[in-house]
Amino acid sequence: MSDQKKIHDFAPRTLGAGFVHKRDLVLAIILVAFGAFMYYEASKFPEAPAILGDTLNADVFPKMLITIMFLLVAIIPFEFKLTPEKVAKIDKDRDDKTLTITWLTILLLLTIVSFAEFLGAVVTMVITCLALPLLWGERNYIAVIIYSILFPGFVYLLFNKLLGLYFNPGILEAFK
Repeated sequence: MSDQKKIHDFAPRTLGAGFVHKRDLVLAIILVAFGAFMYYEASKFPEAPAILGDTLNADVFPKMLITIMFLLVAIIPFEFKLTPEKVAKIDKDRDDKTLTITWLTILLLLTIVSFAEFLGAVVTMVITCLALPLLWGERNYIAVIIYSILFPGFVYLLFNKLLGLYFNPGILEAFK
């Protein structure tokens, strides 16, 4: 292949990579559809009461995150042109079977999220911080227990007590 041809052929055509990478384009479309749905859901959040003045409404932060996600997703179909030497490895890795631990992680997170409203924010964080490292094979149980108590505690103190954000107490409401 001539040097002139190499300059214009950023990635081999056999990998589904012409102007855009086809697999990455499909992924980007799925992420945009999910983001659009979440953006719509965030627009249904209630406005802050007038007594709070010019505070940010509850929908602002999720919409900012989704907008940033849209900007990053726009890069995905064209990313292969920035790193053409990695395209073959990325495509080979995609052809490998998804690891069982990935499916177990997804199942665990969906289960935890489905019970989150009942459990409450703090208990949900504690269970997540406890269950995920154990699922992923962490055997330093003392470190996992310390992490699963300290991290949610820090998040609770920072956001609930310091910043005044409401955390659904869930099952902890019975202990008030």
